[in-house]
Amino acid sequence: SELAALLGKAQALIGAPDPKLSALVDVLPPLVKQGANPVVFCRYLATAEHVRDGLRKAFPKLRVEAVTGVLTPDERRDCVADMASDEDEKPIQRILVATDCLSEGINLQQLFDTVVHYDLSWNPTRHQQREGRVDRFGQPAELVRSIMMFSPDSAIDGAVLDVILRKAEEIRKVTGVTVPLPD
Repeated sequence: SELAALLGKAQALIGAPDPKLSALVDVLPPLVKQGANPVVFCRYLATAEHVRDGLRKAFPKLRVEAVTGVLTPDERRDCVADMASDEDEKPIQRILVATDCLSEGINLQQLFDTVVHYDLSWNPTRHQQREGRVDRFGQPAELVRSIMMFSPDSAIDGAVLDVILRKAEEIRKVTGVTVPLPD
C-alpha cells in the first residue's frame, strides 16, 4: 500500500546521512578554530534537536546545547546563562542551536558572535531579528559573522530564498531601506 511505501521511505531516511547537517559541520571548523561561538537558528524543534545531536558528535570538545519552545522563557534564559564559563575555569567554546523562540527577548551578544541561519525564514526581517540577538551593543567581538544556509537541491530552500530576495527588494523600493542579507 501507499502507506507502507511511505513508511519504508521514512525508515530509509533515519539512517541516511543528512547533507545539510554535513554542510554545517563542514562550514564550522575554520570558524571554531578562530574561536567563534555560533548560534544556529532552526525553524522546527525536531530539526534543532537533530542538529544539536549532530554537532555534539562533530564537536565533542565544545559545549553544544539546544533551546527551543519546549522550554519556558525562564528555562531558556537559564540554559543560555549556564553556557557561560565559570570565572575559575578556562573559557569553553560553545554552539547554541535554537528555534526562533530565541530570536526575540534574550540577548546573546556576551556569549555568541556568529549567527547561522540553518533554516531560512519566509520573512527577511526574521533573519535581522536573529542577528540582532548577537550583533548588538555590548558585543565584545570586532566581527560578527552571519551565514545563510540553503541547498540548491531543495525546492523549499529555493522558493524561500526567492521570496526573501523579492521581499527585501520591495522593502528597499518602498522605504529606501536596504535589508542586509548574508552571502
